[in-house]
Amino acid sequence: MAAGIAALLPAFASAAEPVVSVWYRGNPAGTPRQSDLGAIRALGFTGVTWPRASPAGVDELMRLAGLVGLKVLIADGPPAPVDGRSASRPPSRVDIAVASATPGMISALAWRAVAHGARVIAFDGGTRTGAGLEEPDGSLKPWARAAINVSRQLTANANLANAMKPGPGLIFTPAPPPALDVVLLDADRSWVIVATNTSGSPISSRVRLPAGTPYALWVSWLEGSPLAMISEPAGPRWMLTMEPRSARVYIIDKVMK
Repeated sequence: MAAGIAALLPAFASAAEPVVSVWYRGNPAGTPRQSDLGAIRALGFTGVTWPRASPAGVDELMRLAGLVGLKVLIADGPPAPVDGRSASRPPSRVDIAVASATPGMISALAWRAVAHGARVIAFDGGTRTGAGLEEPDGSLKPWARAAINVSRQLTANANLANAMKPGPGLIFTPAPPPALDVVLLDADRSWVIVATNTSGSPISSRVRLPAGTPYALWVSWLEGSPLAMISEPAGPRWMLTMEPRSARVYIIDKVMK
């Protein structure tokens, strides 16, 4: 089971199933509240991460979470937030601390971690109670909107996410800086390519895909827009320019011979 997770609801049958959760500490601290959990589920998250340091509320948390359809993850220690570098070598559960990440960086960190094998993303709003999703006036915080987008994108395509495994390597010209990460994933009948930039500046590179990989038309997983690469005998060439703190994810069906 996922590293750092001490207990899961029985419904969480596979470590490969994508789970996007928020750290939830009760309201008041240590006491779960069904209205909080229902709101978390309605926003599109599929789980809550609860600190083991609050054991008294675990049984009630699991009961209430089961009523609203949330998975429960019990974390042994405090959040261990990833950054651009550590997201490329993620544990099974990745913590993203929103206090240190702009809304744009949230998408880049989450998709980079997923591209490198993470299947549980836990967003930490840094609050002592609740999940920290809302402003005092009840509106959603900007980071919450970004996290919700990640959750909905992954859970709406859970079968595709489950199927993803490392694909062939890519060739870059020039060699990319560490802030740029581009990964080709094999998803059985499809190819998925995930590009992320965790720096504060645009980055450009020419990316060579393996020979035989389709060059057009790739479709954005995030927004549905098309992408056509340059067809060459050595393999498709992608003239890539990544905006600061951004993620781009594209999908294409494999050519069946």
